Amino acid sequence: MKNKIDLCSLIPIGHIETKTSDKNLYMMATKRLTTNFDKENMTADSYVALPDKLHIPFRIDLTVKLDAPGLYLLLGRGHISFGTLHSDNRRLDDMIEPNYKPRFYHNHIPMNEFVDISILYASKAMQILINGEERFYSEKEKYMKAKTFKEYNDTGFTLKITGEKYTNIVVKSLLITEYNNQPEIKHNAENLPKPLIINEATGAEQKPTFDNCISLLPKVIQEEIKKTDNYLRSLKPMKFKRQIEKYGNKITYLASDYGFSYQIYPSNDMMNHSLSWYIITGSKPEFWHRKDDRMEMTLNKLIIDSPDLAEGLFSKLSECIGCCSQCIVKTPYEFNGKKKITCHGRMKFKMCLSDFDEVRTFINAVNELVSEDSSKVL
Repeated sequence: MKNKIDLCSLIPIGHIETKTSDKNLYMMATKRLTTNFDKENMTADSYVALPDKLHIPFRIDLTVKLDAPGLYLLLGRGHISFGTLHSDNRRLDDMIEPNYKPRFYHNHIPMNEFVDISILYASKAMQILINGEERFYSEKEKYMKAKTFKEYNDTGFTLKITGEKYTNIVVKSLLITEYNNQPEIKHNAENLPKPLIINEATGAEQKPTFDNCISLLPKVIQEEIKKTDNYLRSLKPMKFKRQIEKYGNKITYLASDYGFSYQIYPSNDMMNHSLSWYIITGSKPEFWHRKDDRMEMTLNKLIIDSPDLAEGLFSKLSECIGCCSQCIVKTPYEFNGKKKITCHGRMKFKMCLSDFDEVRTFINAVNELVSEDSSKVL
């Protein structure tokens, strides 16, 4: 039985913004998700949920568009990710007996265009298709032989859809097919496409350079990175040194005199970036520290002339999700009457033009504070 889902019927839960327009569902998570999917930290608490439960065998057909990595479908105790960076090493896990271990499949999807995703769960096989191409097939999923399978399946599975913080997701259609009998699955590909697990822009034998690290990114993003590179490397009194990670997975701009860094993470045709006052280790953990953390000072400077920008930047600080009870790098910040416990004090940005503008504006404000201090000394 096929059922075309009324997108207005999807239920928003947690820190998720939704609206419907032109029969599409627009959604965005506004808080960091627990998408590292490890045993100690599994619960994703912000998503839209299908009101009716699903029973195996069933098929999900989803037409969706993202403007940045990545998309997550949650079912039972498991998940499947789509369009995530190559560093994502938990791209799917079992819906009844997840093992929380690294697992890969070719989950790449293009950004800023609609793609068709199909997932089929049957009692003896599971399959994932993207734009009609078979990306994953298995006859050995744990749910198939789980002792609790009947109990779980009788209760049913809730489909939840979510994404990385501030990723704009547009759902065009959602079709659910539930079968009375086991469906026939056409497994055509003997050799499924290999998962992307490196930044292939640099090549296996090629020494990473600034230009080849970013060569697979969209041209407009490459231009923004180059613009930011020129800006940072010409900045004074702050002085930034550029470093290329040996595999081409990270470009770091380091202002070591002030303990500040800006990092770009290229991942083939996708990327993200972040900035922070980094933690200086090199000693016993109780002596770890930051050289000159001006996060609150910079936000308070920006709020004078650009209150909306300052508020938006504060919201981009990456929330601590409690992944380690003994964590000593979680960092509290307070701004405009609000408090936030952050992960490493990082401010994270998407691969969009406006976010590059915000990075440069923030760093310019930091540089002005440094310049003011230098003038006082003189």
